[in-house]
Amino acid sequence: MKKKLMIAVIALTLAAGAFAQTEADFGVTLNDAGDGVVITTYTGKTLAVRIPATIQGMPVKEIGKNAFSFMNNATNGITSVVIPAGVTKIEDQAFYRQDKLVSVTIPDSITEIGSHAFDGCSALTRIVLPKNLAVIEVETFSGCTSLVSVTLPEGLTEIKNLAFSCCRKLASVRIPDSVTAIGNSAFEYCDALTSLTLGAGIKKIGASAFNSCPNLTTVTIPDSVEAIEFESYGNYTTAFYGSPKVNIASQAALKRRGYTGSFTK
Repeated sequence: MKKKLMIAVIALTLAAGAFAQTEADFGVTLNDAGDGVVITTYTGKTLAVRIPATIQGMPVKEIGKNAFSFMNNATNGITSVVIPAGVTKIEDQAFYRQDKLVSVTIPDSITEIGSHAFDGCSALTRIVLPKNLAVIEVETFSGCTSLVSVTLPEGLTEIKNLAFSCCRKLASVRIPDSVTAIGNSAFEYCDALTSLTLGAGIKKIGASAFNSCPNLTTVTIPDSVEAIEFESYGNYTTAFYGSPKVNIASQAALKRRGYTGSFTK
């Protein structure tokens, strides 16, 4: 029995070793500043990815465009990613349509996340955004259909167009006081969204920002918000169009701040 157990342990060890990550699993190039590297590709077989802090003796500074995209990998279907402290930027489409990706650990050293960076990551369930992030770009998390929780940092100033569109399981959103603008269709088709808290700094809400959120019931607006500019689609303001369950008190608060559109289709 002991002999069989030992053989099984050795077999598992050998199997794990065969798929252990090495620096060679990551393609890199020198960054523009010349003080670190940009990851350009991942070709490893390990699906739970832990990005090294240094490669070829240089600190990893950026995750490059399409680096982990389904279009740019010999092995698709990564399940988790841990990004090390010191990385400052995740470029456009870096993890585009990695539809088995469940979790991502993003360090506070990150200051930029590009458009479509996690677009189509349909298995991603939770995301905590870094405290130094100022802008959420276009369609960064669009199509993350399993996303149930997102933590937006204080200091964030803008959520751009379609940033969280079609995040169909996202149930509640708290917009920090630092956010001044929410883009067009930013939270469109968030089917499970029931509550929204707008921060004290909000000045502008784009057309269709919360369009077709059929279960949105409560919109909380601080008394410090005197007016909100609502962008129009054609001749109509549409930020909450197709969100018929918004309660009367929330509707009244939105209209006092400048919303003139409908809540029903």
